Amino acid sequence: MTAAAVEIERLSKTFSGQRALVDVSLTISAGEVHGLLGENGSGKSTLIKILSGFHSPNSGAAVAIYGQQLKFGSAAESARLGLRFVHQNLGIIKQMSAVENVAMTSGFNVRPGFPIRLTQQAKRVQALFDRFGADVDLWTPLGKCRAIDRTIVAIVRALDGLEENGVLVLDEPTAALPPEEVEHLFETVREVTKRGVTTLYVSHRLDEVFQIVNRVSVLRDGVLQGTRKIGELDKRELVRMIVGSLPARFDDHAAQSEPRDASNRAGDGPPRLRVQGLRSGTVKHADLEIASGEIVGVAGLIGSGRDELARALIAAVPSRTDGLWLDGKPITGRMTPRRARSMGLGYVPGNRGEGSAVALFDVRENITLTNLRSVSDAGRLSRAKETRRAIDWIRDLDIRPPDPNRRFSLLSGGNQQKTVLAKWFNIAPRLMLVDDPTAGVDVGARHAIYDLIRAKAGEGVSFLVCSTDNEDLVELCPRVLVMRDGLIAAELRDTAITYEKLLMEDDQ
Repeated sequence: MTAAAVEIERLSKTFSGQRALVDVSLTISAGEVHGLLGENGSGKSTLIKILSGFHSPNSGAAVAIYGQQLKFGSAAESARLGLRFVHQNLGIIKQMSAVENVAMTSGFNVRPGFPIRLTQQAKRVQALFDRFGADVDLWTPLGKCRAIDRTIVAIVRALDGLEENGVLVLDEPTAALPPEEVEHLFETVREVTKRGVTTLYVSHRLDEVFQIVNRVSVLRDGVLQGTRKIGELDKRELVRMIVGSLPARFDDHAAQSEPRDASNRAGDGPPRLRVQGLRSGTVKHADLEIASGEIVGVAGLIGSGRDELARALIAAVPSRTDGLWLDGKPITGRMTPRRARSMGLGYVPGNRGEGSAVALFDVRENITLTNLRSVSDAGRLSRAKETRRAIDWIRDLDIRPPDPNRRFSLLSGGNQQKTVLAKWFNIAPRLMLVDDPTAGVDVGARHAIYDLIRAKAGEGVSFLVCSTDNEDLVELCPRVLVMRDGLIAAELRDTAITYEKLLMEDDQ
């Protein structure tokens, strides 16, 4: 019989009268990659924080790590029993090298009265990388390295000092990774597993779950819905376990077999946006047109120009064009992000990163930030107008909880994304430029965002959706531009837009 790496019994947690976990019992077998799935607010984060020692559960709970009882509320005790955590933000200092980042947690190699012995420090870190089959430059600042390199450093750092019987908890490890680097992460996870480490893999990306996990446990509203072998499930059944029912329009093959809504296609009249000869750092030359109410997708690997196209259009990065027209009228003069906003061009950065929102502001402040004049009286900000405007958007976009005074940083990923979208819808945009609209959000929020984009397209708002997630492109876009080497290398339409075709285009 396979030994248990983690045994959880009757785990419950209540916050201010609200139950986050309800009598959860599950077993994670030694040596497996075990998936933990659920919508935002399902209890996943609470369970992880109990394992890490950040929270203590209600009375009556018990957790054993390889047969040893976990003392709740102690991070040191959690680490002693072999629990290791890599969170979504990684905790990496980008200005430091891999050697320095590892030493920040394990300690620097020093002698009393002498400076840090960097040679010995580097040898120790290199031996650690060799142990897990990692290949990362030791001295380059991690901000200049690939996203996968930063993730690998975080994983290897977490496993430092762990010899056997360890449990690695990966919380959304691919949220910041482009598709071409995901397989590299999987190779690292498999290598870690060979070394005897058990992995608890938390993700919203269901396609990845089917590739990497052995068994999966699903939480919904704090209640365990079951633990199943991944080979016994298909995507539809797994979504039902997560959400309770299939989201509207959910179908693995809908984009390949059903025609798109006409409101998402190009219509009559001049294009909403027409661009000739767009050039920037990674965009060598791009000509494109987007019609009123059309949703156009952009696919491509990192460095192909896809990841810079939207920012280049609003001059958020240095760029120039041979010609630019908005609703048939030529745009002359220097483009700036402020000017783009004034013309009705909204930009939503990927991963709710820098420039997307102010984390310490509340929902109300973030939503109205792009259009303060609309909530002002005689040049003074009106709190009452600001609150009414925010409440309208909260209702229209179903932002939860429906509290305009809720701090942005306390929202779930899906509700943060809805807030960022509301912020730009508040300028009454003509064109929305959106990078990775569903990165790091759960399956329910993903389809809510899809429905929102379709609805706004039906009202005449145009969208350019640049995404690393092919599901976004297959589900949303009647037309997809594929970028390679800074150029638009291909254009796919309607039934030609499939997962397989997009992967083949990326691999060329």
